[in-house]
Amino acid sequence: MENKGVKKHIYSFEDRNAFLFCYIIIGIPLLFFIVFWVYVNFDSILLAFKDVDGNFALGNFVTVFNALKDKDMYGWNLGNVLLRTVLLWFLVDVVCVVPSMFSSYVLYKKIKGAYVFRTILMIPTILSGIVWVMVMKYMVSLDGPVMTILQNIGVNFSPDVLESGLLGSSESAFITICILNIFPHIVSFNLIISGAYARIPEELFEVGKLEGINFIREFFKVAVPLIWPTFVVAITTNLATIFTFEGGVFLYTMGAHETGTMGFYIYYLTYNIAGSADSMTPFYGYPAAVGVFLTAVTIPVVLLGRFVLGRAVEQVEY
Repeated sequence: MENKGVKKHIYSFEDRNAFLFCYIIIGIPLLFFIVFWVYVNFDSILLAFKDVDGNFALGNFVTVFNALKDKDMYGWNLGNVLLRTVLLWFLVDVVCVVPSMFSSYVLYKKIKGAYVFRTILMIPTILSGIVWVMVMKYMVSLDGPVMTILQNIGVNFSPDVLESGLLGSSESAFITICILNIFPHIVSFNLIISGAYARIPEELFEVGKLEGINFIREFFKVAVPLIWPTFVVAITTNLATIFTFEGGVFLYTMGAHETGTMGFYIYYLTYNIAGSADSMTPFYGYPAAVGVFLTAVTIPVVLLGRFVLGRAVEQVEY
C-alpha cells in the first residue's frame, strides 16, 4: 500500500557528504562532553549527595550554605571567597574587554607605532605563566621598582605594607593581584578579536572614509557591530568561569592575606583532604558539593548572559 502525499527526498552525493560533515561537527563536541564532563564528573556529582558512610544525604550542601555566611572547617568564609572571585573576574574578563578590543583595532589598522605596541603586547605570551609571575612578584616586592617609584612620587604605605610588601599585606595583596591580572588578560582577548577584525571586508571601511567618519566612530559604528558575534562567544565562554576564576592566586600568594578565589579554594580543599591523616579513605563530599553548587548557579548565569549579549547589538550580516 502506497503512502499517498508523502514526498520522498532524493539526496545527491554532495548532499550526503554535507550531512556527514554536519554530523561530524556536532558529534565531536558531543562526544567530548560525554567523555570529559559526564563520565569524568559522574562520580563526583554522586559523591556530593553521599555522607562519609556512603549513604544518601544532603549534609554536604548544608555545609556549603553555612560556609556562605560563616567560616568552614578550614577557616574560610565561602561568601567572601565568591565575592573576591566575581570581582576579580569582572575586572579582568569584562572591564579589560573594551581596551583589549580597541588595542586590537589599533594593531589591525596598523597606525604609526603599531608594531612596537604589538611587540610589547606579545611579551606575556612569549613568557610562560610561572616566569611571568616571578617577574611580577619581583616588580611589586619591597625592593622592586614599583614600590620604589610609588614612594618617590609621594605615595604613603602603611607599616604593614612597608614591612611585607604589596603581596604580603592584607591591605594591598588582593588589589595588587587584580592589577597584575589586567595586562595578561588584555593580551589573551586581543588574540581572539584580531582574527575577527581580519574578516571584515576592507570596502566597508572605505565607505566609512567616504562618509567622513573619524577613527573613533569607525571603531564603534563599523568595527564593533561586525565583530559582535565573536565578542558574544568570548564573553559567554568567560561567563562559564565567573565563579571558579583563580587569577594566579596560587602562584602569587597561595591564598594568604585574604586573596583566596574559588579556583584556589577548591584546590585547597582537595589538597588538604588528600593530605589529611585523620582517615585512610579521604572524603571528598564537601568539595564535590561545592562544585555541584557552583555549576547549578553558573548555568542560568551563562544562559542569561548569552541572551542579553545577543540582544544588545543588532546582528550584522556581511
